[in-house]
Amino acid sequence: MGSNSNPSSYNATSEEIAPSGEDAQSEQSQSERIERPDRFRILIIGRANAGKTTILRAVCGAEGEPDVYDQNGSQVRRGEHNIEYSLMFPNSPGFVFHDSRGFESGATEELELVREFIQKKASLGSMKNQLHAIWYCFSTDGNRFMTAAEKEFFNTIDTGTVPVIAIFTKFDALDATAFSTLSEQGVPFVEAQKRAPEHAQEQFDQSLLPLIKQLAHPPRAVVCLRSEV
Repeated sequence: MGSNSNPSSYNATSEEIAPSGEDAQSEQSQSERIERPDRFRILIIGRANAGKTTILRAVCGAEGEPDVYDQNGSQVRRGEHNIEYSLMFPNSPGFVFHDSRGFESGATEELELVREFIQKKASLGSMKNQLHAIWYCFSTDGNRFMTAAEKEFFNTIDTGTVPVIAIFTKFDALDATAFSTLSEQGVPFVEAQKRAPEHAQEQFDQSLLPLIKQLAHPPRAVVCLRSEV
């Protein structure tokens, strides 16, 4: 994982992609029967510079790097990437993270590793060890919104009862584009600055959000994060 964003905090907007009526009733009945686990286990996926580490630090209120543990619970040195390894910040033992490097074009090996990991962790009977959520991170400051391999993830991997949350980081980049668009339309500088975030969100909702909803297994919710400087 890696990020060059400010790790202190984020400003977020979100939209939930609601399940169907039957699914919602099923989830409600399940939530009434299941007790809250002591540890919340999350798989975080994203390409390099998607801001994954920044998100983990912000959620846990931590600085520096998380400790790494192998499948037996023994602490290991950072370096070698292994999706089975657990990442934990000492000040937030209630969160356990697993890291996937994301899928570049043609990254079929990593895709299969993630598929197997999700199927295995989602089917565990133990609430302590099973996977509770997947955070899929996309950086909005690049030219590629979603690679072919990322589309394959959402179109071919059914995560079952494990919800996928799509997190769009560095949303400030879309604010800058929106500001330029408004300025070219003759909007005064100060007014363009004020309206840029709202305009960026509108453009995202109109052009990118429909593409996400059309996927075979769309994320349960979408979160847009702006770095606070």
